[in-house]
Amino acid sequence: MNIIYLTQITNLQISNRNPIDYIKDYDSLGFRKIISSHLLPQELLEWSELKDMPIYAFDAFIEKRIDIIMEKLKKKLEGIPKLSIL
Repeated sequence: MNIIYLTQITNLQISNRNPIDYIKDYDSLGFRKIISSHLLPQELLEWSELKDMPIYAFDAFIEKRIDIIMEKLKKKLEGIPKLSIL
């Protein structure tokens, strides 16, 4: 749940930096739209405005991203009959 597709250039720019630092570099109206299209929690923006990442942030990020992905899958699979496995 902690993987996202990036261009090679963006990946090199981010490198091993703290997310709070690099999210500030990319925060813009376009970035805010990209967050939802990449199924990322909006809390990333809130955390990026803090001086330090909250201790619970990584766990919360993973849990919220799972919820977002599961909701998206439910919508995509709506109307498809469920299979029963014996």
